[in-house]
Amino acid sequence: MKHIVSAVVYNNPSVLARISGLFGRRGFNIDSLSVATTDDPKISRITITAQGDENTLDQIVKQTFKLEETINVTALKEEDSVCRELILVKVVTQTSFDNAIVQLADEFGALILDITAKSMILELTGTSHKIDKFMDAVSALCKENKDMRVKNVCRTGITAIDRGV
Repeated sequence: MKHIVSAVVYNNPSVLARISGLFGRRGFNIDSLSVATTDDPKISRITITAQGDENTLDQIVKQTFKLEETINVTALKEEDSVCRELILVKVVTQTSFDNAIVQLADEFGALILDITAKSMILELTGTSHKIDKFMDAVSALCKENKDMRVKNVCRTGITAIDRGV
């Protein structure tokens, strides 16, 4: 089962290593990891997604909360949270681009960040499901158009925040 853990921590050296180590010691493989400071540069939010059972998740949440750097830690449910990812995709071609990739970007609400004669960088923010569907569509378009291929993909992990007060 996929779990999302959000930890608010003091922004101290090695705090990320200590928290990710808890996951590894419990046999959780981290699927995605997102870390950034909050509105206070002394505090960071760490969002981790991992697969595992409920009992192990409970133990990780409890052990993370015991760390002196931890301010708060929460196991988030996707349906009760706003979860987003970001993807950057560089598509290259041997010839000039046609409108198919522009139409695809428009269909998904992706931004065209950079365009040259033979490359284009697209950005999309959305749920994991939306990002997956976008990548499937880009891959299918590249298969249809033999001159076009995906050169690079950079995808962030999930960042999430619970709904409500």
